[in-house]
Amino acid sequence: MAQQTSGKPKEISSFMKKRTKNLIFYCIMIAFPVFQFCYFYLAVNFNSILLAFKSYDVYSGTFSWVGTENFERFFDFCTQTRMVAKMTGNSLIVYAFNLIVGIPLALFFSYYIYKKFPAYGLFKIMLFLPSIISSIVMVVLFKGFVEEAIPEIVEKISGKQILGLVGNHKTVFPTVIFYAIWVGFGSGILMYSGAMSRVPDSVVESAKLDGISPLKEFWYITLPLIYGTLSTYLIVGVAGIFTNQLNLYSFFGNKASPEIMTFGYYLFSGIAEVKTMQEYPYYAATGLLLTFVAVPLTLGVKYLLEKFGPETVEF
Repeated sequence: MAQQTSGKPKEISSFMKKRTKNLIFYCIMIAFPVFQFCYFYLAVNFNSILLAFKSYDVYSGTFSWVGTENFERFFDFCTQTRMVAKMTGNSLIVYAFNLIVGIPLALFFSYYIYKKFPAYGLFKIMLFLPSIISSIVMVVLFKGFVEEAIPEIVEKISGKQILGLVGNHKTVFPTVIFYAIWVGFGSGILMYSGAMSRVPDSVVESAKLDGISPLKEFWYITLPLIYGTLSTYLIVGVAGIFTNQLNLYSFFGNKASPEIMTFGYYLFSGIAEVKTMQEYPYYAATGLLLTFVAVPLTLGVKYLLEKFGPETVEF
């Protein structure tokens, strides 16, 4: 009995040492990502909120509190130019195209790849390839095709000379929307096909025994079971109304026409071209105001999707 009793403290001590080592290892591994989150997300965003109420003095090199001056400047910009109305319309059009065209096509191709229909591997590579190639490289290749190749093909076939699709003001906006949807397939297909692969085989096999068609299988089985992933994309899409810059900066730098500008491009190009600290408070205030608009819209869409969506659980 004495030997058995004396062995227990050693076991407990060994267990505690092992647990302490595991805890130290966990803390070391998690420290860097936690630091990144705190510094590059929490601290940066908190500083951006404070910056919206400040002004920068070039001569003294210091910030000073100015209250709502930056917000008033943005409201003056809204009332004195029609650009805001155009940017609002363009941002909503981009969101509508992504909702009506982009998401359904991503779901279709994801289902095609998930079911391993003919040439599914080729579709997977071609649709995901733009996501891993530099955006500048993709834009250069795309512009070369729509600006030079397409006009030359049309001239050889019909004998008519046309402008490039990006150089023509009538076609430039639909062209960049098409490009944005195309290059955005990669992440969507990766997430949707991943969610589809978790659908239980027993459910699919049971439906096949009942003679279900692939289209009905997609609509009545696959789509409800990946609704959580789909709703996430729908919610993120609403939040992106004011941040999606449509790759316009890659196409035009800071020289995009006001007729095709979005809120995302206005903010992105403005910050990218800032040469002094004076402009940062204005863009911080602009981003904060747009956040006040985007947050209730996003939460509202989230509530509606949860309330009226199918009551299913993803596997």
